[in-house]
Amino acid sequence: MKPICDFRKSHVLGLRNSFLILVLFLGFWNFFVHAQAGIKDLSEIEASKDLVLKEENLKQDWTKDLFLGVFSGGFWPSVSRTSSTTFYPSGREVHSQGYSQSHSGYFGGLYVGYDLKEAALALCADKKWKMIPFVACIFNYGQISSSGFSYDGLSPYPSFSNASSQSFIPEIAAGVNFSNTTRFVPFVGITLGAALNWLTDPAVISPQGESLLAPNQTAFALAWTSKLIAGMAFRLAPHWDLLIAYTTRFISPQDFNLKGETPGGVSSVVAHLGWYQDFEGWGAIQYNFWP
Repeated sequence: MKPICDFRKSHVLGLRNSFLILVLFLGFWNFFVHAQAGIKDLSEIEASKDLVLKEENLKQDWTKDLFLGVFSGGFWPSVSRTSSTTFYPSGREVHSQGYSQSHSGYFGGLYVGYDLKEAALALCADKKWKMIPFVACIFNYGQISSSGFSYDGLSPYPSFSNASSQSFIPEIAAGVNFSNTTRFVPFVGITLGAALNWLTDPAVISPQGESLLAPNQTAFALAWTSKLIAGMAFRLAPHWDLLIAYTTRFISPQDFNLKGETPGGVSSVVAHLGWYQDFEGWGAIQYNFWP
């Protein structure tokens, strides 16, 4: 009987040990599975945080290089070559040539731009001076008056003309800032745009003293324009700059179609304005999205 009892006892002990091993294995497996799930959850959370931070950094990096400003100034045009063709009801055409002198005028507007700091180029070994490209959209409005004389070859006396001219000029600018460790930042640039010009109440007086144009009319013309810019930016306070610049603008030739004065026997007048150039001085207040 003793061997049988020993066999049963050893068998029970074996089953108990196997059960304990199974319980320990299941407990360890459960812990391992939950640990892996926890690690996976933490990894996903960290990845989500990294993605959010990356998106925020991209947003901040994109907006921090923006700037916008308002400007105003005056300009002084050079003498322009002009010509005109006067049409009569009989079919006769009279051509004349002369010069037009625009008087000093004023302009103003606003702009928004972006500094391409990622494309900055160091100008010295210590990188204290950097050349930073920029681009901007500029919207100008200007007003000026002009007068001039022209000769048609039929009379020893000239015709006299005068008008008030207004312009709206949207344009794209590109240039570079010369960034340094001081508050003074020089910059240069060039623009390209379209000039929508309109003459208000133009008048042409013949050598005989007759008015050749109908009163109270407005004529429009569209032309390409470009200007060269050189100036200095001065840091007033965090985010705020004062800009002072000198520019010269060029406008391509323009044609204005004008209605004639019926009692004077003139059907219409086509006035041609040659290349236009002026010299401008202006100041601006600029807000930068970076400190």
